[in-house]
Amino acid sequence: MRVTACEFVWLRVPFRAPFKHAAAERTASDSVLIVLQDEAGYQGFGEVLARSYVTGETTEEVFAAGPALADVCIGRRFGTQQELVGYLTVQLESGGWQPALLGGFEAALINLFEQTVTWDFASMLGRRRTTPPGSCFTIGFEATVRELRHRAMMARVSAATVVKVKVGGADDARRLGVLSEHLGKTVPLRLDANGSLSLEQAVALLAECRGLPIQSLEQPFDAREPDLADKLRALHAQTAVPLVADESVCTPADAATWVAYGGYQVFNVRVGKCGGLLACARIMQAARAAGVCLVAGSMVGESGVLTHASEVLLAHSDDLPYVEGLGQNRSLLVCDPVEVVSSGRSADGAGRRPVTVFRLRDDARKRFLVARQRIDG
Repeated sequence: MRVTACEFVWLRVPFRAPFKHAAAERTASDSVLIVLQDEAGYQGFGEVLARSYVTGETTEEVFAAGPALADVCIGRRFGTQQELVGYLTVQLESGGWQPALLGGFEAALINLFEQTVTWDFASMLGRRRTTPPGSCFTIGFEATVRELRHRAMMARVSAATVVKVKVGGADDARRLGVLSEHLGKTVPLRLDANGSLSLEQAVALLAECRGLPIQSLEQPFDAREPDLADKLRALHAQTAVPLVADESVCTPADAATWVAYGGYQVFNVRVGKCGGLLACARIMQAARAAGVCLVAGSMVGESGVLTHASEVLLAHSDDLPYVEGLGQNRSLLVCDPVEVVSSGRSADGAGRRPVTVFRLRDDARKRFLVARQRIDG
C-alpha cells in the first residue's frame, strides 16, 4: 500500500439537544475527518475531535496541520503490518504530535491498510475479550432536576450498569440524590467534575453524598494545577473514593507520570484523546503493571469513525468494563456524517479478517461542511 493523497474535511454537525459539563457547553460537534487514499483508489478514514481543555488542541490548529501531515505520509509505502506499526511507533515516540491528531492519522492509515492487505488487531491490542462488556450512561448539566427521572428511565432502558454524572454546580448533591432514587441505589454513580472543584468543594460534595452508591470521582481538579498530586492524595485520604484521571492522562508519558506519583486509582482511556489505539495499549499496559484500574470513554459528538475505534479497543480488552457514551453519540448528533458502506473481509486471501469501510454521506458534505483541503502526491 502506498499513500497517494490526503484530505482534511472539517464538519460541524448539530446536536439534537445541548450537552453541558463544567468545562464546556456544546450544541454541535466540530470534527476533522482525515481521509487517506492509495494508488488503487481505496480510502482510509480517521477522525479528530479537538478539545482545548483536554489535549490543548483546537479544530483550527488540527485543520491547519493538513499540509504538514501530507508531507509525512504521502508517498509512503507499507507492505506489512509490522512495517506500519513500526512507522506509527516512531511517530508516537517522536513527541512531535498532539494526541488527538496522531490518533486520527493512525486510524486513517490502519483503515486504508486493512482494505488492501490485512490487519490483525489482536497482535496490536491482545486477544479478543471473553466476557460481555457493561454499559455506561452519561448525564450532563443540561438535565434539570425535573428531567432526571426521564434520564434515569433512559439509562435503565439502555441497560446501563453504571451512570456517569457531570458535577461542579451548586446543587450537585440534590441532583445526585434525586437521580439515585429514580435509578435505585444498586446502580453505581461515577461523578465527573472536569477539573472544576477545589479540594474543599470535593471533600464537601463527597461528604454530602454519603449513603449514595458513589463509585468514583473523575478529574476533580484542573490537570494543570502545580500541586495537583498533593491535592489528589489529600482528597483520597479523606474520602477513600477512587479518583479517575481523564484530562490528566492523554499520552503514555502522562500515564508514566501518574503511575510514579500515585495520585489516581483509575485511568480513563479514550482513543480520541490518547493518540490512537497504539498509545491506548501502552497506557493500559502501564496501568495494569502498576495496579491502576481502567475505564474507557468516547468523545462527545464523535462520528462512527471514532466510535469504531472505541469498539475495537473494547473488543480486545477484558479489563475494560465498558466504553462510556458509546451508544449515546448515535442519538446525540442530528445525524452521523459518516456511514459504514461495508463491514466485510479484507482482500488478502491468505489471512482474511474483518474490515470496515467508511464513506462520507453526500448530504453531510452539503449540510455540515465548514472547510476542506486535499493534497495529492
